[in-house]
Amino acid sequence: MLDRITPPEVRPFGHLSLPPMKRIVLDNGIILNVYDHSFQDVSELMLLTPGGMVEAMGSPVASMLVPVMLDGSRMYPGSALSDVFDFNGAKISPSVSDHFTGVSIRMLNSHWEKLLPVYADMIFSPELDSHAVDTCRHRMAQSAAIAMQRVEYKAQKTVRELAYGADHPKAVMDTPQSVEAVSREDFLRWHDCIFSRNLSGAELFLSGRVTPPMIDGINRIFGSVAVDTDSDTSPHILPFDTVAPSFRFIESPGALQSAIRFAIPSIPRTHPDYIMLRCAVVALGGYFGSRLMSNIREDKGYTYGIQAGLLGSPEGTVMLVQTSADNAYAEAVVNEIRAEIERLYSGDFTDEEMERLRQYLMSTLAQHLDTAFSISACHVTERISFTGSEYFARQVDVISSMTPDALCNVARRHLPLDKEIVVIAGSKV
Repeated sequence: MLDRITPPEVRPFGHLSLPPMKRIVLDNGIILNVYDHSFQDVSELMLLTPGGMVEAMGSPVASMLVPVMLDGSRMYPGSALSDVFDFNGAKISPSVSDHFTGVSIRMLNSHWEKLLPVYADMIFSPELDSHAVDTCRHRMAQSAAIAMQRVEYKAQKTVRELAYGADHPKAVMDTPQSVEAVSREDFLRWHDCIFSRNLSGAELFLSGRVTPPMIDGINRIFGSVAVDTDSDTSPHILPFDTVAPSFRFIESPGALQSAIRFAIPSIPRTHPDYIMLRCAVVALGGYFGSRLMSNIREDKGYTYGIQAGLLGSPEGTVMLVQTSADNAYAEAVVNEIRAEIERLYSGDFTDEEMERLRQYLMSTLAQHLDTAFSISACHVTERISFTGSEYFARQVDVISSMTPDALCNVARRHLPLDKEIVVIAGSKV
């Protein structure tokens, strides 16, 4: 008889390790990183180039460029470009981080010979015509206008300005005015910067079922592109100008809920304590069984959800707690957040909580090893976050060895409540 009462046995993970990618130097010096491992004839290629939101000084052009590039290229003008990708079952995905811009194509291996030149033409010879620019600009301006009415936008904008500095590119959020101010000339200049002048610092990431003809084809197309080796592609690292401690209340008449942001400036991602601190923040509010969820959602019933995370970058890190609650409970929620951070200082972790936390963190790492694509994405993350190739292994070591004392010690050192930044956007009760 089927046993529906006894739960399945839970076993600890074995040793997790991130497989390396093979590095190939193309004819022009661009690095091609290859991970060949797939049971299906599918592959993904990403071009990652230096230059992101910070280098664009927060201009919306950084996030607008690739969507407009999809609206036509020299060989495939207008909708003909997207038609080729759609007809052949390919997917184009843009990504923009603080200091990098990426464009990936996921495709069936049976179509790579046709799609690779089209992908390259989109990247290096986009039309960027006025109609496509106007359409994207109008769509994003409309979205920004709607977002600005929400208390979440108001709270997020203010907490960024206080944590990073009002003039820092990471503090900038889109407005209809900033979007409408982007001209076609801005698109042309940014495209020239990212996909021409910065190519000497670019890397390609190829994963899935990889064949020698694919590598040869990539070298033939991407290895023949001119590269300016004299161009400076180093990231533009701007120190934060944090205003802490600080408190801001943003009156929003008629708001049914308050958006709450609770931030503490902390150590950069390259600091030796960063991984252990991240584990402590996960315990605080990084998963469904976290302390903030158990207290503020399940016990008190103040909110449907609350999250805490580390926003890490070379410039520094901000621990950010985000939630929304009834206006009448906003102050109580902030007090409970403080209380839970103070609890972290005490190190009162039970064996059950430590095991649950360890299993969650290890499960998250294991997810990165599921497919060739996720493994490649993990390598990309190490590149754009400047953490180095040993970061995954260091995470495994820290999670395996973490103790209540280690968690409470990093919380005491790197989450000081005398540096708290509290922002509430809502309606006064």
